[in-house]
This record gives sequence, structure tokens and C-alpha cells, in this order.
Amino acid sequence: MSKKKIGIITFHSSHNCGSMLQAYALQTVIESRYGVEVEIIDFSNSGSRNLYGLFDFRLKKSAIKHNLLTIKHWKLVNEYRGDYINFKEKYLHTTTQQFKNYKDLEILNGRYDLVIAGGDQVWNVLCPDADDAYFLNFVHEGKKAAYSPSLGGNNINEVIQDTEKYKKLLEQFDFISVREPNGQKWLEELTGRKIPIIADPTLLLSHEEWLQKFNIPHINEKYIFNYAFFHNRPEANEAIHKISEETGLPVYILDSKSWAAYRLDKYGIKKFPTTGPIAFLTLMENAEWVLTQSFHGTLFSAMFHKNFWSYRAPSVNKPGDDRAIAILRQLGLTDRYQIIDELPNQDFLKGIDYENTDDLILKLRETAFSYLDEIMSNI
Repeated sequence: MSKKKIGIITFHSSHNCGSMLQAYALQTVIESRYGVEVEIIDFSNSGSRNLYGLFDFRLKKSAIKHNLLTIKHWKLVNEYRGDYINFKEKYLHTTTQQFKNYKDLEILNGRYDLVIAGGDQVWNVLCPDADDAYFLNFVHEGKKAAYSPSLGGNNINEVIQDTEKYKKLLEQFDFISVREPNGQKWLEELTGRKIPIIADPTLLLSHEEWLQKFNIPHINEKYIFNYAFFHNRPEANEAIHKISEETGLPVYILDSKSWAAYRLDKYGIKKFPTTGPIAFLTLMENAEWVLTQSFHGTLFSAMFHKNFWSYRAPSVNKPGDDRAIAILRQLGLTDRYQIIDELPNQDFLKGIDYENTDDLILKLRETAFSYLDEIMSNI
């Protein structure tokens, strides 16, 4: 009897550690737990290729700036991209064919017993790499499931005109889940279905399993790991510099391009020699402290029992975007969400008692496995 075949479509090619690690986790857990064959559909639309390619071909000021920085820091950019590409080639089981638009995906119809959309922000209809392919518009045979997609803080019922199109696409799903409470509310309003909140795929692997999968090396130096997407605010960099001075610990980041572009060395901030998911896990595992703007930075900090702060800029206040606070609520750690500019003036050395958080993580993991078990028992 041949193995069941499962397809996953997600943001696996994003040069973003959380995106790639969640894709790896979902692939790995489904393969090992259910004894099936898993393929990640190697789909990357024009938006994704512009975001993560060497050059951005959109006629936008941000694209021009991106391209000029790429030319100026050519060596750093190539090294940066290489670490992500290497991770994809070594650890992700992708289709041999690469797909560039949803029409090309039609040849996959009937190839899988089940296709899973998610996790990550695949249902954020306003992100640059949004695509109806992530709503499985190319799948007409076999089961469809959504595993913990995020809407990225954008209410699908308000930000697009053709909500009926998405309602019809979602009606064809056999199983739907979502990552955040606001997404749950919006999708239940759109579909009329009860939709569970299911933990991000990265939570399916324990701390010990993450370390075993990649044989994470030890770093002898004590340091702070700042895992952020934006390094362009002098006020934030000054605050991080103050924390570094008061703790006597250097600060490391992964983003070598931003490090060069914004002269972060002026603030004493160092770039790690490598980047990509393996470097992320290495820095996370060995850090004394973690500062993060990232959903996955928060989640891995909690899983790895790090003293951490999830931070934002003073001006960031988007009521619909509950990604940062929702995961902290799930972990019982809402007090770890702070404005970065104010953090040096607070008791930033306050530690974390992880006993309650560990219990909450176990419950989240149990719920997630129950959801997967239900899906897999119905194919």
C-alpha cells in the first residue's frame, strides 16, 4: 500500500527565519508522526521574488532604495541570501518544479491526498506576496486543510472588496484553523463556521527536539540577541545601546544588510558571522537575553526559557494587529511587551518564572496535535 501524499503551501522561501522554521516543523512532524510523504510546494509569486530576490523590480521608492543598498553591500547581501537558500535546499522537501503563479499550480491538482495551507501569514491579503494560491484555488480533488494561518492583523472583511470570492474558497476547506483571535473572529464572520485557534507549527517541536534536529553549537560568549525586522530608528538603537552598556553584554543581530546600511556599529551592535534559521537557533539557544519585534522571536524565546522582551516603537498602535500580544497572552507573559524607548528606564533585568508558561505550552501543543490527528484520520 502506497504512502499517503501531503502537499504544504506556505511562505517557505521567505528569507525570514520564522517562516522557514515553521515550514520545516510542519513538514517534519507530519512525516514522522503519520508516516506519510510530504512535499512543500515550491511556489513563489512575483511579490515574493521581489521581496527576497537580489533586486526588486517594482516601480516604488522602497524598491529603488532596496536595489541601491544591494549594489552597495553586494558581498553582504549575497552571503545573507546564501544562508537562507542553503537551509531551503538542505532541510525542506520541496517539489522539484518551481511555480511562479497560481495557474502553473493547476498541474498539481489530484497529486495529493491532502493539501495544507499554512502556517505563517499566508492569509494576510495585503502583504506583498499575498496570493489566492494560499487559499488553495488550484486544488479541486482531495482534502483541503488550513494549519494555523495568520491574517497579519488585516480584517479580510474590510480590506478587500470581493469577500464573496474568499468565502467560496474557504467553504471548500475540510478543516480550517487560525493563529490569532482577531483572525478567528474575522473568519468566523466571513464563513459562519466555528474556527479553532491552533498553535504555530514551530510549537509542535519541543526545545530539545529543535536542538537535536540541528546539533546547535555552544557559544562561550555572553550576549544579548536582538531579533528585529526594523533597525532604522535611532531612538530604538540608542535604547538597545543603553541596555547593552548597563548589562555589560554585547548585542548581536542577524541582519547584516541593515547592520551596514544603518551603521549599527555606532551603537556597539555587532553582526553575527552567519544568518538564516540555523544562526537564529544558535543565537537564541545561547543568549543571556533576547530582545525581539517578532512573533517567532517571542515564541522561541519562551520555548527556550530565555529572559526576553517583546518590544514595539511608541508610534505603533494598530488595534487589529494582535499578533504580538496574542502570543504573549497564550504564554501568560503579557508583561513582557514594552515600548523599546522606555525599556532602559524600567526593571529590564526582571526574570521570568516559566512554570506556568510551560504548562500553557503543553496545552497548546496537545490541542495542535489533536487538530492534526483529526485531519490525518480523515484522508
